[in-house]
Amino acid sequence: MPFRQLAAINFKNFVRQQWDNEDSAVSAEDRQAIKSQIIDLMLVSPEALQVQLSESIAKIALCDFPENWQTLLPHLVSKFDQPDFHSINGVLRTMNPLFRRYRFAQRSDRLWSEIKYVLDLTAQPLTTLFQNTFDLVKQNEGNISTLKVLIDSIRLICEVFYSLNYQDLAAFFEDNMSTWMEGFAAVLELPENKALMADIEDTPGVLELAKAQICTNISLYASKYDEEFAPHLPRFVQIVWELLTTTSLETRYDGLVSTALSFLASVSEREANKELFANQETMQTICEKVIVPNVMFRPEDEEIFSDNPEEYIRRDIEGSDIDTRRRAASDLVRGLCKFWEEPVTSIFSVYVTQLLQEHSTDATKWKHKDAAVFLIIALAVRTKTTSQGTTALNSMINVVDVFHSTILPELQDGDANKNVVLKADAIKYLVSFRNQVGKDLDKCLQLHLYQGRKLGPEIHAGCFPLLINLLSSDEPVVVSYAAHCIELQLLLKVNDAPVLSREVLAANMEALLSNLFSALGQVKNAENEYLMKTVMRTIAMGEELVIPYIAIIVERLSLILMEVAKNPGRPRFNHFMFESFAAAIRATCHNNQDAIASFESALFPPFEQLLTGDVIEFQPYVFQLLALLLELRTKGIPQSYAGLLPFLLAPAMWESRANSTPLVRLLSAYITNGGDELFTAENKQLDGMLGVFQKLIASKVDDHNGFELLMNLIDGVSPQMLEPYFGNIVQLLMTRMQAARTTKFTRCLAVLVGFLSLKRGPSATIQLFDNIQQGLFGMLLRRLIEVMQQVPSQRDRKAIILGMTKLLVEAPELQGPYAEHWGATLTGIFKLLELPIEAAKPEELSFEEDEGGYKATYSRLAFAGSGERDFCAEVQDPKAAVVQQVHAFAQSHAGALASVPADVQAVLQQYFQAMGLPAVA
Repeated sequence: MPFRQLAAINFKNFVRQQWDNEDSAVSAEDRQAIKSQIIDLMLVSPEALQVQLSESIAKIALCDFPENWQTLLPHLVSKFDQPDFHSINGVLRTMNPLFRRYRFAQRSDRLWSEIKYVLDLTAQPLTTLFQNTFDLVKQNEGNISTLKVLIDSIRLICEVFYSLNYQDLAAFFEDNMSTWMEGFAAVLELPENKALMADIEDTPGVLELAKAQICTNISLYASKYDEEFAPHLPRFVQIVWELLTTTSLETRYDGLVSTALSFLASVSEREANKELFANQETMQTICEKVIVPNVMFRPEDEEIFSDNPEEYIRRDIEGSDIDTRRRAASDLVRGLCKFWEEPVTSIFSVYVTQLLQEHSTDATKWKHKDAAVFLIIALAVRTKTTSQGTTALNSMINVVDVFHSTILPELQDGDANKNVVLKADAIKYLVSFRNQVGKDLDKCLQLHLYQGRKLGPEIHAGCFPLLINLLSSDEPVVVSYAAHCIELQLLLKVNDAPVLSREVLAANMEALLSNLFSALGQVKNAENEYLMKTVMRTIAMGEELVIPYIAIIVERLSLILMEVAKNPGRPRFNHFMFESFAAAIRATCHNNQDAIASFESALFPPFEQLLTGDVIEFQPYVFQLLALLLELRTKGIPQSYAGLLPFLLAPAMWESRANSTPLVRLLSAYITNGGDELFTAENKQLDGMLGVFQKLIASKVDDHNGFELLMNLIDGVSPQMLEPYFGNIVQLLMTRMQAARTTKFTRCLAVLVGFLSLKRGPSATIQLFDNIQQGLFGMLLRRLIEVMQQVPSQRDRKAIILGMTKLLVEAPELQGPYAEHWGATLTGIFKLLELPIEAAKPEELSFEEDEGGYKATYSRLAFAGSGERDFCAEVQDPKAAVVQQVHAFAQSHAGALASVPADVQAVLQQYFQAMGLPAVA
C-alpha cells in the first residue's frame, strides 16, 4: 500500500507538471489511454489512493474538459446509480475540484456555456442522489459505519451544489428548490450523534461538516437569490437559531457555529429581512444565547494566544480565511445594528456593563473584560477599512469615553507581562479607533490621571511611550500589536499634521529603536514582520532624528540579514528588512558622500556573501541597494564596484528573471557614473553589456529592460564608442520586430526612436533604419504612431514627444520621401499631449515564459526609488517646446499644416494664441 500511494502521488505530480505542457513527452495515445481508464481505476481504489487519483482527474479536466474529454461527465454521472457509496463518494470527490473553479471564474459566454452543459448532465441525477442518500440515512440510523459514509456523501453533494449554484441560480434548481431545502432542513435538524464524532479530539465529525456546508449553501441563497429563497428563509432562521443555542463551545463545533452565525449575519444585513428580528424577545435571545457565549475567550483561544501567536494574529486582526466564532458573532452584531441599532445597542450595553463590573470586582475575571471590549468594538464599528481604520461609528457609543475609562488603564499598567490578553485588546481598540480618539480635541485638551501617571494633551502622543514599553512584553501577540499600532501612529495625520510631532519622536526615538531591536533579538519574535515594518517606518518617518543611531541600526540589520539568509522563509519580513536598509540610506546619504562610503563599507561584506552564496531570494534586493548607493554618488566608480562588474555581467546572474530589472538599474548607475572610462578594449565590458541587451531584447517579458539599458548606454557613452555597434543593434531590433512583435515591444521602440532623434539627430536616426532596407523607417514610423498613445510612463512619453517633434522640424526626409507621415506624426504627438493613456489589449499585458527551478520574484523597494532617469530633464514644459518648434517650422514652410486634420489645427492655433504667437495659415 505505501508503494501504491507513492505511485499515485507521483502520478498526480506528473500530471500537474506535464499535461498542459506543449513540450510534454506524453503522446496523444497515452493521454487517451489514461482518460479512458483512470475513472474506473479511481472508483475501485482504496480511499487513500482515490483522493490522489481524483485530484489527477481534476488536473486533466482543467486542461481538457469539456471540449477534449466529452466522456468524462457522462461516465461520472453514470456511477450515481450504483449502490456502492465508496465509488459514489469517489465520483463526488472528483466533481468537487472540477466544479469548484466556477466559484472564482470570471463571467463569460464560454463559462455560461460550460455550466449549462454541466447542469444538463448533472442537475437531475445529483438531485435524485441527494434524495436517495437522505432516505438511506433514515433507514440506517443504527448502522454507524454506513451512516458515516452516507453523511459524508451528503456533505460532498452539498459542496457540488454550492459550486453549481455560485454563478447564478439555474432554472432546474429554482424549480426544485423545495426538494433541496426540505433536505437541507432535515439534515440540520438531525440530532447530535456521538458515534458520528471524529476519533481525534477537537476535530469536526461528518455530521458537523455536513451541517456547516448546508449553512454555507443557505447563506449563498439568502445573499444572492433572496427573492426566490424568501419562502424558505423564516424556517431556516428558526432552525439555525435553535442549532446555535444548543451547540456547545467545544472546538469541534467551531466550523459549524461560525458558518451558522454567518448565515444569520447575511440575513440580518438585508432590509427585506429586518422584520424577522423585529421581536424584542427574539433579539434578546439571539444576543444572550447566541452572540455573548460565542465571544467569550475560551481555553482554546488562550492556548493559541500563547502557543501559536501567528495564527492568533491572523484570525484576530488580519482577517484570515479561517472562520472563527468571534468574527462571525461580530458580523452578526453589525448586521443586526444595521436596522436595529438602538435596541441592539441597549441590549448589549447591559451585558457590557455587567461584564466590566464583574472584572472590576474580581481582577481574575479578565475574560469578562475581554468579552466586553470585543462587544464594544463590534457594536461601535459601522464601517471600516484596513488603511483608515473605523470610518463610521455607532452614534450611541462614545468611543473616546470608553477609551479613557476602560482601555487606557490597561496601556498605562507598567508591567508589560500582566493581563496580556487585555493589553492586546487595548491596543486593538486604539488601532480600530485611531482616527476618532485622535480627533476629539475637547478630550485631547483634558488631563487624565490614572495610577499616578499623567496623559498629556494629545492622546496618541501620550500613548506612544506606553506602546514602546509594551514592545518589551514576553508575549509575541502583545509585541506584534504594539508594533502594528506604533507603525500606524507614525503614518497618522490630523488636519494634514502628524499626530506624533518631531518633539515626541525625538524624545522617544532611542527607547523605540532599542525596544524594537531587543524584541527582534528574541527567538519567539524572530522574523516578526510587524516589528520589522515598524523599524522601516521609524527610519523613514524619523529622517534626521535617526541619524545618530544609524551605525547601530545598520549593524543590527546586517546581523539579522545574515541570520535569515541561512534559510529565507518570510517574504514580507525580508522585504521590510531591505526597505529598512533603503530608508536608512535615504535618511543619511542624500547630501553626504562620506555617509555613502560608510554604508558601502558596512554593507559590501554581507552583500558579497549573499551574492557568492547564491541566496537568490535576496539578490534582487541587493542589486537595488547597490544601485541606490551608486546613484547617490556624484561621479566615478569606486574600486569595490569596479571589481564587482564582471560578476554582474556573467550569464548566470541573468538566469533568474527576478534579477533583470534591478540589475539593469545597477548597470545603468555604472554607466551614468563611469561613462567612457568604464569601458576599455581590454576589459570588454561594453561587449558584455551589449550581450546583456541582446539577451533581454529577445524576451517578451524582459525586452523593456533591454531598451532601458540601451538608452542608458546611448546617454552615458560617447557616440564614437557606440558607433561600431549600432548596425547590429538596429538589426537585432528589426529581427525581433518582424519575428515576434508585441505591442509592448513596439511601444518601447517608439521611445527609443524618439530618444535617438534627440541624441543622434533625426536624419542619423532615419539612416540607421534605412541602411538595413530602403524605406524601412517609413514603414516603422507608421507602426510607432499607432501605439504611441499607449505608452504609460510620463518620462517615455516626453522622450517621444520631443524626439518626434525634432524629426518633424529638422529631418529633411520628413519633407521628402516620408512627407506623407508628417501630418500623422504631428497628430500622434498632440494626442500624447492632450488625451489620456490608451489601454493596451488585454492579451498584450502579460507573457508566459517557462523558467525551470526556483522562481525568485522581483519586488521593488519603495524607499530605494525606481532609479529611472529623465533623459530629457532639461525640458520642463514639453508642450511649450513642441508648440514653439512647430510654430517656427510652420512659419518658414508655407502650407506645412495642410496635412494636419482640422481639429488638430484648431488646437494648434489655440496654443499659438495662448503663448502669444501669431496665427499660422
